[in-house]
Amino acid sequence: MRNKYACIIQALFLVVGLNACQKQSKTRMEAPVPADAVPANQKLVASAARKGEPTAAPDSVQQLAPFIPTGYNLLEVTSGDLNLDALPDKALVLQRVDADTSAMGDTLTRPLLLLLGQPNHRYQLAARNDRAVMCSGCGGMMGDPYQGITIKKGFFSVEHYGGSGWRWTHISTFKYAPANKQWYLHREGGDSFHAADPEKVETHVETVRDFGRIPFSDYNYEKRLEE
Repeated sequence: MRNKYACIIQALFLVVGLNACQKQSKTRMEAPVPADAVPANQKLVASAARKGEPTAAPDSVQQLAPFIPTGYNLLEVTSGDLNLDALPDKALVLQRVDADTSAMGDTLTRPLLLLLGQPNHRYQLAARNDRAVMCSGCGGMMGDPYQGITIKKGFFSVEHYGGSGWRWTHISTFKYAPANKQWYLHREGGDSFHAADPEKVETHVETVRDFGRIPFSDYNYEKRLEE
């Protein structure tokens, strides 16, 4: 049921070429990987190659370690073309080492880093935001609300799902602006429904016409939900 309604809201973003139900190169760590022990992930590269997606050098995951600050673990890595240059880029979601993901009260931030692939197979930090990914305790009774990141040709979406009796999905989509080499909030919305009546879904979506020009680095999901 959870995947069903996640895909409902994902369908709203087809107009911008984003389909979160499509396959992509994504590695969600079963347990966060310490910054000083990031393994060479051969499966990540092989999987991307089979799907016809841009691939990085086999040691690319090891190359991510310098971007992980002390006190943080690597929670997830997503690959794709973030800036339309056909080189493989990375979106990293980090988690505090001392985060208690089993507790609903956990409110520690989860930084989201955008790394741009270079011709020499290295990466360069392009942007960071500590308020784009919800905390592990922000999903209510449903637990950790973070569902993943989708990257598609200059767009990327951060996906969440949570609630208790009332369930909700929330997707924030950002678009790359080549003119100033930044990403801006492009579209944001979600579904809500009651667990007792899952077929009755209410959808709310906003675009740039509603919220104006918001750079990725300035985005704050808490402020957006309050507006």
